[in-house]
Amino acid sequence: MKVLIFGLGINGGGYSAATYFLDHGSEVRITDLKGTCDLGTEMEALTQRGATCIAGEHRKEDFLWADIVVKNPAIPPNHPLLSFAKMVVNDFAWLFSSPWCTETKIIAITGTKGKTTTSAAVAHALEKFGYEAMQCGNMGISAFSVLREWEKRHDENKKLPDFLVCEFSSWLIRDTIMAMHKEFPPMEVCALTNFYPDHLNSYESIENYLEDKLDLFSPSTKTAVVPDALIKRIRKQTKLDSKHVRGIDRTCAKEVEEMPHLKSAYAILLSLGFKWKAVLKALESFAGVPHRIEQVGLLGTILFINDSAATIPEAAHFTYARFRNMACHLICGGTDKNLKADTMLDVLQAASSISLLDGSFTREKLI
Repeated sequence: MKVLIFGLGINGGGYSAATYFLDHGSEVRITDLKGTCDLGTEMEALTQRGATCIAGEHRKEDFLWADIVVKNPAIPPNHPLLSFAKMVVNDFAWLFSSPWCTETKIIAITGTKGKTTTSAAVAHALEKFGYEAMQCGNMGISAFSVLREWEKRHDENKKLPDFLVCEFSSWLIRDTIMAMHKEFPPMEVCALTNFYPDHLNSYESIENYLEDKLDLFSPSTKTAVVPDALIKRIRKQTKLDSKHVRGIDRTCAKEVEEMPHLKSAYAILLSLGFKWKAVLKALESFAGVPHRIEQVGLLGTILFINDSAATIPEAAHFTYARFRNMACHLICGGTDKNLKADTMLDVLQAASSISLLDGSFTREKLI
């Protein structure tokens, strides 16, 4: 089989796809607009294994050559060269096409903020309850890596994990839906952690962005967990009854109010049938994930928080709310995503000091 990796990427997804198909005897080409020097050791390793690298350009002939094009999620689906592709897939579409998907319970999680934390917290709690939970998706674990592990287990006659916890960005949902023609495998739980304006430098409107998020919820969804304001819309879209569409806010116990970043995980775990006291106990030992309200160190009385994965103004407000009783020295800024800065105004006004990082958002919105 001839496979074209359309965009190697920087988070390992392109590399995982290329190694998967090389391991299965496919002929692999990789095309990326970056130069060979910028693509680093991953490209060098793939070339040594027999892959062909086309750096610095995309060529029509490679798309005509390929039986399958594996598209990087950052590449828009209307890219003109995709019109020459025989088949366009991504890692989730390839994994979900496997008949083995029926052997594990799939939990799908999306949202503007909190996807990775929620996915990791759910997997952590499930492990505490004695189940094996495997993670993949937007946090940097490719579905090709998961499929490779599944294939190995089948060869060794070992069972698959009890749960697969999948984290989806809006782009991953969009690409998976298109590749699978809207035919998702059965999902035990689909969850939307929250919704805020984001990626408006890529989407025409907030509604378009929301539609991509909500495409994750299909008639094959067994239970939906969503913000209360979207319950009616999800019920209409999935045809689920009220028992199988849970509102995050109305589900949460008062104890969870002290852990707002874990509200979605709590609601998901309740929807799976676990008792609330057991869920709270399991979540107590969850240490969090890097770059997401991560307490990285303490120097004297100064607590250093790394929340660098927060890329929308609402996220600054959300994080500051947890530490509003402390003096806050804020380091922020960066690239504009066509978002308003209004929602972080209270943080900017309350901060004891502000250090700005250069970027279009800093220059055009913050200053």
